[in-house]
Amino acid sequence: MFRVLVAPDFEITAADPDFPPALLETLKTARDVTGSNYVSFWAQMGETGLLSRIVVSTYPAAWLRKYTDKDYSRIDPAITKGLSSVGAVIFDHNHPDTAELAELAADAMAHGIGLYTIGIPVHVGPNINAVITFATDIDVTGDADETSATLTKCREQAHILALAVTERFLRTEPPKVNLTDREIEVLYWGSLGKTDQQTADIIGISRWTVVAHVQSAKSKLRVSNKAAAIARALELRMFTRFDHKL
Repeated sequence: MFRVLVAPDFEITAADPDFPPALLETLKTARDVTGSNYVSFWAQMGETGLLSRIVVSTYPAAWLRKYTDKDYSRIDPAITKGLSSVGAVIFDHNHPDTAELAELAADAMAHGIGLYTIGIPVHVGPNINAVITFATDIDVTGDADETSATLTKCREQAHILALAVTERFLRTEPPKVNLTDREIEVLYWGSLGKTDQQTADIIGISRWTVVAHVQSAKSKLRVSNKAAAIARALELRMFTRFDHKL
């Protein structure tokens, strides 16, 4: 199996009209939170020789064509290293290691992709290797504190995005968790990057009521923070009811 979903420049097009709107919003949130230009998901499943792949990309159409024609995924270190790494992989487009990577880097910058590609490995299940890539102009090779802050944001969003993507393709019957409609709703708005106050304004309740709903959801989902609660809710497919509203 080789499944590809594309939303060039974060837009659903006639070429892929079934791209899930809620998934696109999750990609946009990952872009905005991390300050990235483009965000993509790559996964391979199964044993060697029997691999299946899932790709979700927001790259511009012209770059997707070039990337595919040149088969750049074969050498892109954010992909090749990211799928087998345990830590972040940074591809500095201004300092490629080989002639092949120099061509890839030059083409990427010519298409306005960014100065760096960050690959964040994520665990989504047994025999599944996955990496989320963030194309960015943020310098992640300079100041250590700034780099650490950027990578932390990327890791948090990568975890949320990985669950949002894989639950679309690797559906299993999830355990029952009895969240109320309001608890699900506040987590949903949080998944779109809304603060507690913004969520309160949208729903028409107080900020402290939103906080109480988040705390209750965290307890029921057995997680320690809001980001983990959102990721768990995505894994359990609790936001699918909102797809048609986006």
